[in-house]
Amino acid sequence: MAKIASLSAFVNYANEQINKKNSEISTAFKSDLKKAIAHAGYPNKDEIGIIDEINDFDMSGTMSCVGTLIGGYMKDEDRKFAIPAPDKNTAPATIGIEPIDEKVSEGTLLFGPSKGKPYKTITKKHNEIIVSSNRDAFKVKK
Repeated sequence: MAKIASLSAFVNYANEQINKKNSEISTAFKSDLKKAIAHAGYPNKDEIGIIDEINDFDMSGTMSCVGTLIGGYMKDEDRKFAIPAPDKNTAPATIGIEPIDEKVSEGTLLFGPSKGKPYKTITKKHNEIIVSSNRDAFKVKK
């Protein structure tokens, strides 16, 4: 059973991954950081290698914004966001924003003390986050 979504757990996981020597995100982060520092003109080329020796970065502020960044990207760019599979046993997924029209549901209550009374529920027009998985790699044709 999957654990409940937690931003703090994600941030902790991200910090662990960023500080693992030679992990993909560690290498990418250090490369970006060195470019940013070099762009500022400090330190000199010989000193910038110190970034490779640091393995206790705290990316909590940046990682806390990842979900907001992805949601904003999907909304502002009107694009879906692909999530790669973390391993060969997991299907990749795509998340996106889908417009939902207003929906009116009417009926009669079937249970409880109000049984037999009519009801009307209106779901306002809105957008929803949708998820779809690409299971093609797991389909076997016979």
